[in-house]
Amino acid sequence: MKKLLLAVMAISFVATSFAQVSQYTPKKWYNTVTAHDNVPQVDPQNFSAEINPTVSNSRAADVVVGETWYDLQTNSSMPNRIFAFEDGTIGATWTRGMTAVSYPDRGTGYNYHDGSSWGPYPTERIEDVRTGWPNYAPYGANGEIVCTHSGGNAGLVFSWRETKGTGDWNYFNLVGPAGHEDILWPRMVTSGENNEIIHVICVTPGVANDGSIYEDLDGALLYSRSADGGQTWDPMNMILEGVSADYTSGWGGDDYAFAQPQGENLAFFAFGGIRDGVVMKSTDGGDNWERMLVYESPMPFFTGEEGTLPQCGGGDGYNAVAIDDEGIVHVAFGRQVHLDEDPAAGWNYYPYSDGLVYWNEAMPALDTAKLTADIIPDDWETHYLYQNGNLAAWTQPNGEDTIVGIPYYGASMTTMPQIVTMRDEMGVKIVQVFYSAISVGFDNSENNFHHIWGRFTEGDGLWSAFTDYTGDVFHIFSECVYPSVAPKTVNGKFHILYQTDNMPGTSTQPDPPQHDPILNNIVYLAVSPLPVDVEETVAGSLEISQNFPNPFNGSTYVEVTLAKTANIAVEVTTLTGQKVAMNDYGHKMAGTHTISIDGSQLTTGIYFYTVTAGDQKVTRKMMVN
Repeated sequence: MKKLLLAVMAISFVATSFAQVSQYTPKKWYNTVTAHDNVPQVDPQNFSAEINPTVSNSRAADVVVGETWYDLQTNSSMPNRIFAFEDGTIGATWTRGMTAVSYPDRGTGYNYHDGSSWGPYPTERIEDVRTGWPNYAPYGANGEIVCTHSGGNAGLVFSWRETKGTGDWNYFNLVGPAGHEDILWPRMVTSGENNEIIHVICVTPGVANDGSIYEDLDGALLYSRSADGGQTWDPMNMILEGVSADYTSGWGGDDYAFAQPQGENLAFFAFGGIRDGVVMKSTDGGDNWERMLVYESPMPFFTGEEGTLPQCGGGDGYNAVAIDDEGIVHVAFGRQVHLDEDPAAGWNYYPYSDGLVYWNEAMPALDTAKLTADIIPDDWETHYLYQNGNLAAWTQPNGEDTIVGIPYYGASMTTMPQIVTMRDEMGVKIVQVFYSAISVGFDNSENNFHHIWGRFTEGDGLWSAFTDYTGDVFHIFSECVYPSVAPKTVNGKFHILYQTDNMPGTSTQPDPPQHDPILNNIVYLAVSPLPVDVEETVAGSLEISQNFPNPFNGSTYVEVTLAKTANIAVEVTTLTGQKVAMNDYGHKMAGTHTISIDGSQLTTGIYFYTVTAGDQKVTRKMMVN
């Protein structure tokens, strides 16, 4: 059993940067990490505590699409929970349970955006049996499908309908191999011209989860595929070469993520944090698979009972994967430090481990020497991950504030990643990473809250500035976790679904849990790709200075240099793409002009200003304090 490690440590952050990477002053943190057992991947059935009164956490900035008292959305990697369709409609799912403490009503919560608005909160699950862990995908020419597990011999439950957003649900099941019918924690995607081919990976429960050994694996990772709506499966419950007992001792629940297919290209990323982390990739729709090593383990057959694992860098089990339009696989995972020095006590991990790791198939495999065994490196600038473009994020300082405490998710401080690849307006490939991270300066005096953050890279090893999408006045006391992001942008937006309440941690883990059950909101957030210093100009025709002063709290100024007479206009938008100000300055002659932007009515935060001159425009960032 994996345990949280008892340690007292002085932690320092150093983040000196280059090019697009923001610079930060070194900061020291001092914390005591308390010890308690981690919880194995389980499907909790009961909770004995009384329920607290509902605490509302409705906020003007949140678009709430549903609610749940059951707040464990995953043991680690997030399933695909939301999909944005090209016609502007959106389907969203989550594990919903409204009857604590045993949650007999638990199942898939579902809501649908018809292109204009979201529907009412659901009042019941979409299945006719108790389920959990939904995965959502398009199905057929205009339909939708959800895959969940039943937690019993019914195996996986599929709910589908021909027309998304309306009509009765139809059902079919996939059970596991004989004697192991209870397959759990699925990941599902669909492919084909009309998304008619269903692909599923899942695991047989291991010994720690009241299961048993299957094909010499303590938790076997199985792949199944159906092209006829689940009437037949080919293959069915197959252990792919590359994730078999020839390579590992087993897999845990939710240790894996399935990428949105790109044509015939399929890929999933499986990494429990200590054993080898691998991408399994198919270029022919799932007939044949290639194993790509992402993380080379010092002990590929590690069980947690050896007592011989030195302190080493690995992952936290929260993984994400995407395939870009060139067929290249990209992954991300939370960096975590592990230790196993007592065969009788299970292995340990450090929850104060920091760093969100990025890898693509053009990069060499990582290992503990590259991740290092430092819980938080003294100097990220000299770290292998930073210097080689593998460091997507790390915990950000906030003035003189310090870390108060880390709520339990079995995760690191920067975790729960999601990856979306896209092309910007100039055709440049962008790899956008969203994640949930400890947010310094936001706490309830016992633990820090998590916020939803993001960064992106153009694949050149350089990363954009950090963006905290929930670091506003509406989320001072908000725990924002379990982000799931639609696999592609639609209408120029990223589409994010996450869970929030006002208490860090969950009411289901560990034992005893962090708090009693409270009502959680399921929140939808649409985010525009951040136009950081985007220039759409003919060379020499338009030059824009950075605004000055910056930051500012009244008026700020921008110098605009024109090569020829043009009409000048300025637009100010928020981080999420909402227009907050617009001004037309009229025709200006060739030369340099100073224009002012009135920010007196803007609240504190980061904004973007876009200067348009004729058919040319430049966008830059500014800060109001």
